[in-house]
Amino acid sequence: MRNKRIIALAGTVALVGVVGVGATLAYFTDTDNTLNTVTMGHVDIDLDEPIFSAENENNTIENVTPNQTITKDPTITVKADSESCYLRAKVQINGLEPNWDAELLEGINIDDSLWVLSDDGYYYYQYAVGKAGVDQKFKLFDTVTIPEEWGNEMTDKTFTIGITAEAIQADNFTPEEANGVITGWVNSEGEDITAETYNE
Repeated sequence: MRNKRIIALAGTVALVGVVGVGATLAYFTDTDNTLNTVTMGHVDIDLDEPIFSAENENNTIENVTPNQTITKDPTITVKADSESCYLRAKVQINGLEPNWDAELLEGINIDDSLWVLSDDGYYYYQYAVGKAGVDQKFKLFDTVTIPEEWGNEMTDKTFTIGITAEAIQADNFTPEEANGVITGWVNSEGEDITAETYNE
């Protein structure tokens, strides 16, 4: 009896297997898939000083005197293949006392209708730069006038004027504003954004 039960059970399992195969063969089936390629864009800028560099070997100027106006022309180039972006720049003076820094900054002829100095020390360009397919150039300033008030305390002093330029995507980004003026770059969590170097 035990053997008969085993055989009957085996027969039932075999029958289910056959029914299952029959059911599988009865369906119409099809399959397809798709693959989307997503290529990320990039923001790309260059910073140079074409006139200053041409006139001053090794980007160094010597024997400067009070009230002298120096040609210095930091120019940001938004590259032709760059996405739309916002710009900002920082002027860093090294080698001077803080009060002398402030006096020298007053002699830099920045167009404050285009570039607005914010509390974070950056000058913010007040417009988004659209994607144009050609290089676009934006000059931060073109001259620096040495303070007339500087006297013998400045004799033989050496200092540097460094410029840092940064860009951030304009699409899907809203800069921080105050009274209609761009004053900062923060992320969706309200944290300051730190720019990174784009490498091709």
